[in-house]
Amino acid sequence: MKKLGENPDEDDAGPGVSQDLARLGSVLAHIVTPTTIVAALMVYFGSVRTNTFFASLGVDQSVLGLSIQDYALRSVASTIEPLAVLLLAVLVALPAHAVLVRRLAARPAAMRRFVIVLDVLGFAAVVVGVLGLAGWVEYKVRAPVAPACLGLGVLALGYAASLRARSLPRPPGYAVEPHGVRVVRRAIFVALLAVLLLWSVAVYAQLRGLRAVEQLRHSPALLPGVVIYTPHRLYLEGPGVTETRLPDETAKFRYRYAGLRLLIRADQRYFLLPSCWATTPQARAIALHDDPSIRLEFFHVTTPPPCP
Repeated sequence: MKKLGENPDEDDAGPGVSQDLARLGSVLAHIVTPTTIVAALMVYFGSVRTNTFFASLGVDQSVLGLSIQDYALRSVASTIEPLAVLLLAVLVALPAHAVLVRRLAARPAAMRRFVIVLDVLGFAAVVVGVLGLAGWVEYKVRAPVAPACLGLGVLALGYAASLRARSLPRPPGYAVEPHGVRVVRRAIFVALLAVLLLWSVAVYAQLRGLRAVEQLRHSPALLPGVVIYTPHRLYLEGPGVTETRLPDETAKFRYRYAGLRLLIRADQRYFLLPSCWATTPQARAIALHDDPSIRLEFFHVTTPPPCP
């Protein structure tokens, strides 16, 4: 029996996992560059968060006309935390793996028990993820439970299989897996983990968008206030919006609209919300073209509006 941590002979097991992953990474590097992958992921996560945020406010993302750069910039808040957690987990996992290999190298019985525990935990996590994915169980937790459990379960099962194959004795008549089949299996394993990780971060970005809307509902003052001056009547309506006809008949601007909040400026338009939108389910978002004939004044809201 080979000790844990020793590489098997080339005739039996072929190159290790690290060599297969390095070969896979070399192939992928010739197809797409890391910069392209990172940029595409940032745009994707930013679009998920942004679309969820504005859809919750009744604004479809297609009318915003946001650019790829807009989506990428809006993804920073949704990707920095998962990325930090992932890097921290890798930093902890690498020395933990080395300590585990060193401690269990000469203790096959302990290794068997550890592998069994990994199998049980991995299978349980996969079951939890599948139940959530199929909709049979609803987890009332604001977290990507289903994809995260699937990813952790697959990782635990894969790690247990790797330890079992490289440290425990093989049964009589064991057929050595062909090298090509082993490489394909490991590539599929890595790809599956990557997909589940992306899925988890995408769900996390969606939850961040919903949480941002909830913060606005509880603190409407987070949005800057807007006062609009216009030469013609615009008939802007909404809870908290006030229209004032100015007394000077010779002035350029004849109407003033207050009680508005700036949601976003995109595609040469201002998207506004009534100041009391959070207290009225029927409140509507307002799209106003960036016209030089009107004047907009912005201010920081320090006190909540007198909403009913």
